[in-house]
Amino acid sequence: MKLNRWFVVGILVFLVVMFIVELQLPKNFSWNPTFRHADKQPFGCSLFDSLLTATMPQGYTVTDSTLWQLSQRDSTRRQGILMVTDRVELVAADVKGIMTLADNGSHVMLVAHSLGTMMENKLDIGISGYSESFDLQRFVKYNSERETLKWVSDTLGYKPREFAFFKPLLTRRIQIHKDSLGHELRPPLDRQVTFNTHCQSVTFRQGRGYITCVCLPLLFTNYGVIDNAHFMLRELSLLKHMPVVRTEAYCPSHDPAEQSPLRYFISQPPLRWAIYVAMIGALLFLIFEGRRRQRIIPVVKAPENHSLEFVRLMGTLYYHSRERRSLVVRKWTYFAEELRRTAHIDVTDASEDDVTMPTLARMTAVSEQELRTLVRRLRLLAEETDDEQEISRQQMKQYIDQMNWIINNI
Repeated sequence: MKLNRWFVVGILVFLVVMFIVELQLPKNFSWNPTFRHADKQPFGCSLFDSLLTATMPQGYTVTDSTLWQLSQRDSTRRQGILMVTDRVELVAADVKGIMTLADNGSHVMLVAHSLGTMMENKLDIGISGYSESFDLQRFVKYNSERETLKWVSDTLGYKPREFAFFKPLLTRRIQIHKDSLGHELRPPLDRQVTFNTHCQSVTFRQGRGYITCVCLPLLFTNYGVIDNAHFMLRELSLLKHMPVVRTEAYCPSHDPAEQSPLRYFISQPPLRWAIYVAMIGALLFLIFEGRRRQRIIPVVKAPENHSLEFVRLMGTLYYHSRERRSLVVRKWTYFAEELRRTAHIDVTDASEDDVTMPTLARMTAVSEQELRTLVRRLRLLAEETDDEQEISRQQMKQYIDQMNWIINNI
């Protein structure tokens, strides 16, 4: 018992030490872009959404609905639709939803490294650039070289300005094709856009609304808010006159399983440690309570069959008491029951002898006459009530041997 107590104390001390060490360790960040509302990592959108919720005058919400679903809810309501993701292949239903929203007066802002062939052909633009494998954490840690991005003048009232970003964040660019003038898409806000111009952001008119394409999605994240929020806020000022809805339906890690309660528990350090401690406690409970706590069950011998011994004992008693007639009558009873059970013949009924005797003779190869004589004598012995009329030893043996021979030859 003393050993178990020290073992439990050691486990508790180990857990406390591990908890303290975990608190002192530096935080390990994940630099994988998720653009998720619940993700507090650099390329999540938890801080980004919090900032827009506090600054957007007409309101800001996050939804899982697709662009097609948003276009079917309230087609007459003017709103800002924001989609932030890495790369997406918009299908026909998505493109139709975007056009429907813009035609009805909404402003759709698509922020991604790639929008898919169908959407880019619809707008007559091309998003291209290099996609080298950069170590973003290394660029941030060692303050790597930055690249300048210029904001040209527009009717929003913003003055031209240059913004400096880490080079890995500016890997893509938008090229406006010459065929754009053949569509009903026009560069709004008096931006000076020429054919084959390369830029990172461009806005087109569609119906009563607008469509804005931005190829800098990593700036619309928690990291973008902390590093350089001015450029991102300038872009989002296009939507400030209407309620803004950001859709997460196109995020790289959009998976219904991520909304499970267990995933939320794991994402929160206190709740995660609570689960770990509960699992360790359950394991210790199984270890200590799984031991044998009862006595060893003794081996019990199976009951022996003493039937043969009983028969020998009863036969010996009858023999020594010289009640030979009673012994033959008892044997006759067993003999008749055995024939009734195995051969379906009732030898106790004299009226059925004309049927049973020939049948029994065929089964045992004994003459019918001998069987009739034997059965008749045995019936007489069983029916007599005079206990003093005994039979000889030779007669008893003869009767019993004949009955046994008949039983053994059926």
